[in-house]
Amino acid sequence: MIPRAVSASLVTFEREIYDYRKNLFLFALRNLIQPFFFVLVIGIGLGSMVSLPGRESYLSFMIPGILMMCVVQVCYQHFSSEIWMSKNHEGYLELLTMTAPIKPREAVAGYLLTGIVVAFFAVLCFLLPVWLFLSGFHISLVALILFTIGLALFFTSAGIIVGVTVRHPHNLTTVSLFITMPLTYLCGVFIPTEMYPKAARMLIEIIPLTQAIEGLRNGGAPIFEIAYVWAAAALAVIVAVRCFEKNMHL
Repeated sequence: MIPRAVSASLVTFEREIYDYRKNLFLFALRNLIQPFFFVLVIGIGLGSMVSLPGRESYLSFMIPGILMMCVVQVCYQHFSSEIWMSKNHEGYLELLTMTAPIKPREAVAGYLLTGIVVAFFAVLCFLLPVWLFLSGFHISLVALILFTIGLALFFTSAGIIVGVTVRHPHNLTTVSLFITMPLTYLCGVFIPTEMYPKAARMLIEIIPLTQAIEGLRNGGAPIFEIAYVWAAAALAVIVAVRCFEKNMHL
């Protein structure tokens, strides 16, 4: 028999997955368009004029960063907007946590599980054409799986926090811009973090995305980076549950 807490979490999970499946083709296109242009314009275009010491090619340097950035964007953007809409327009969150016998942490668990599934879908959407057209590209699947889960938990939690705390839609857009833009261009996706000044590099390396990119890019067994990302994810989950409880007035 399924425990009540698990069954309650699956209510949110099943609803979110059902909504996601209805627009699966559009989500797949969304997962491909930005990474495709990053690869085409920056990786292949500008990359043909860039030489990084000790690297096979600029494109092979960039792909792990784009992979992890896919996870960040799909988890944060999807859940911040989804939860904001559910709270401020649909009334679903109040219905879920006040009428149905579902506790806030169980609802959050359902969103987090959905975030992991959505993150792996985004990774596959990008990896399949990479493996198809770049046969020489190799990556540690174990590290990729662990980093994907860790970042999915962290940035789904970030999306939950923003979605339940931000009131105005314009503020939601502004907050999202200040989160995703710096992460995209500062966390080592396009340039090595060694190129930053020491003080700036120390701040950038605190961000879990930076650790995931570096761990995935360097190969081997990035135990420290995986542990760091998962520890940050655990902390983010705790904060997300607290914010969800507070803003649902429970």
